[in-house]
Amino acid sequence: MPALLRTTLALLAGVVVTFFTISAVEQLGHILYRAPAELDWQDSSAVSAFLKQLPAGALLLVLVGWLLGIFTGLTAATMLAGRCRGRFALAIGILVFWGAVSNFYLLPHPMWLIVLSLIMIPLVAVLCWWAL
Repeated sequence: MPALLRTTLALLAGVVVTFFTISAVEQLGHILYRAPAELDWQDSSAVSAFLKQLPAGALLLVLVGWLLGIFTGLTAATMLAGRCRGRFALAIGILVFWGAVSNFYLLPHPMWLIVLSLIMIPLVAVLCWWAL
């Protein structure tokens, strides 16, 4: 298989693994911290009120999902490509970073989670790249 095709497919697989991992961890959060049955997800003020009352553990689980997603996606891409490439860390890190920023824009989050996420996501992407 040509190197460019192998690298591209490895990166795509890494992105899929990243977002699957994030979704799985967030589903765990939904199981542990259930929303009230009467919550109307179409009502932005009701959703905002629900999110503001969530405990710190629920919010940290979201951050853990993002960071674990970077690690698993970068590991999968590295295993499939045969070696770790900086573009894997860059692409996966940027996608998760953009996803977090859009999440912060759309939903209310405490400032500590925003700051911690904006620091930790790039840091974990670089550290995973160096480790692999």
